[in-house]
Amino acid sequence: MFTLKYYDKKNTFDNSILDKYINIMDMYDRGVIFFDLIKNAAYFNEKCGNVFDTYSDMSKIEKFIDDIEKDFYKDDEKNKEMKLTDLEDSITYTIKHLTEEKKIKYILCTVEKKANAGNSKERKYLSRIIGESDVMLNLKEKVKIVGRYDSTILLLGQTGTGKELFAKAIHDISPRRNKKFIVVNCGAIPDSLLESELFGYEKGAFTGANSNGKVGKFEEADGGTIFLDEIENMSQFMQNKILRVIEDRKICKIGSNKEVGVNVRIIGATNVELKKMVEEGSFRKDLYYRLNVICFKIPSLIERKDDIFLISDYLIEKYCKVFKKNIIGLSPKVKKLFKIHKWEGNVRELRNVIEYAMNFENSNYITEASLPNEFIGENEVRIKPEGIVPIEEMEKEVLRKTLDWFGWDEAGKIRVAEALGISRSSVYRKIAKYHLEPPDMINVS
Repeated sequence: MFTLKYYDKKNTFDNSILDKYINIMDMYDRGVIFFDLIKNAAYFNEKCGNVFDTYSDMSKIEKFIDDIEKDFYKDDEKNKEMKLTDLEDSITYTIKHLTEEKKIKYILCTVEKKANAGNSKERKYLSRIIGESDVMLNLKEKVKIVGRYDSTILLLGQTGTGKELFAKAIHDISPRRNKKFIVVNCGAIPDSLLESELFGYEKGAFTGANSNGKVGKFEEADGGTIFLDEIENMSQFMQNKILRVIEDRKICKIGSNKEVGVNVRIIGATNVELKKMVEEGSFRKDLYYRLNVICFKIPSLIERKDDIFLISDYLIEKYCKVFKKNIIGLSPKVKKLFKIHKWEGNVRELRNVIEYAMNFENSNYITEASLPNEFIGENEVRIKPEGIVPIEEMEKEVLRKTLDWFGWDEAGKIRVAEALGISRSSVYRKIAKYHLEPPDMINVS
C-alpha cells in the first residue's frame, strides 16, 4: 500500500528524486503520479486530483493505484484504459520507468479522463432540457456541477416547467446513474398509503397486505436517486419520517422493528412557496432546511420568452417524425400569438398546443387555423393589427396639431373648441390629460 501525498510547489518533501521531476510534473497537461517504490510513496499533482476528484474522496485514486500496480514491472509504455465503477469516465494511463544511477526504480504515471459511450447516455436528459436563455444556460451549468455529488436538492417551479426532467438530468450525470431513478408523486398517493409506498411493509403487517410483504421505494432506490415530487402534500407524520431518513439514512418497514440502511440521493420538488408553508407551520422547518441544501428555481416559460420558439422548433421536429409530416415552423401570425400568450401551463402547455396543431396542419407551417379554439380566443383580441392606432393616441395628436394651427393662447383655444365640436372646458381638460404644452415650452430648462 502506497502512502498518498498531494504535491504542489508550496509543499516540500524529503525526496531529492521527486525534486528532479518537479518540472516534468508541472509541464504535463495531464494528471501525473510519481511513485517511489523504495519509500512506498505516491505523489500526485493537481490535475490528477481533478481526474479522481480527490477533494471529496481519496479512495478513488487509491483503488486506481491498486488496480494498476500489476503493470509496474512491465516493459511496455503503451496507453492503457481502465473503467472504474465510481468514476463517470474511463481512465487512460501510461506507465514510464525512471532509472537512477543506483538502479532504484521510480515510476511516472500519467492519467486523463476519456469520455466513453456512457457519457452520451448520461447527458441524454440534460440535452433534452431545451433553452439558450441566460437563466437556463446558468442553471444547466450548475446541474452539471452538483450532479457529481450527493447533496440533497430542492427543485422549485410551476407545474409544467420540467422539474422531473431536471431531476433525471442530475441523476444521469451522477456516479449513481447506473442505479435506479425512482419517482414518487406525493400528491397522487393518499397519505394512508404513502408510508407503505415509501418504506414498504412486512408480510402480515396489516389487513389486505401482500402475503410476501413489499419493498418500499427508498429500498428500491438504494444506490440510486429518489425523486419526491409535490412534497408539499405530505402530512406532518410523513414529513417526520422523511426527515429521519435524511438524517440517519435508515428506514423501517411497517410491521418491523428492524432498521435497514439505504444509500440514496434525495431530490425534492414543489410548485408552491414552501418557505411560506414553513412560516404558517404546515411544513416542518427542519425538513425544509434538510431538503434545501441546494435549491434550484426552474423558471417559468414566460420568464424565458427567448426560448419559446426554440422549444417550438424542437417539438415540431419531434412530432414531424411521429405524424410523418414536413412542417418546418410557425407562421408569422402564430408567432405573434405565442409571444403574447401567458403560458400558465409552461412547457407542458406549449407541447400540448404544438401536438394539437400537428394533428390538423397540412401546410409547411403551423397556422392559426390548426390551433385550439380556446387558445386563439384567449390571445387574438390582444393582438393589435398593424397600422391601427389607439383612439387616445389619435385624439392627443389631433388636439396637438389643432392647437398648433389656431394657437395656444385663449383665442386660439376658443377656435380649437369650435373646430373640434367640443366645449372650451373639454379642451382644457384634454390638454391637462395628455400633458400637452406649446412647442416653445418643450425642453426649456
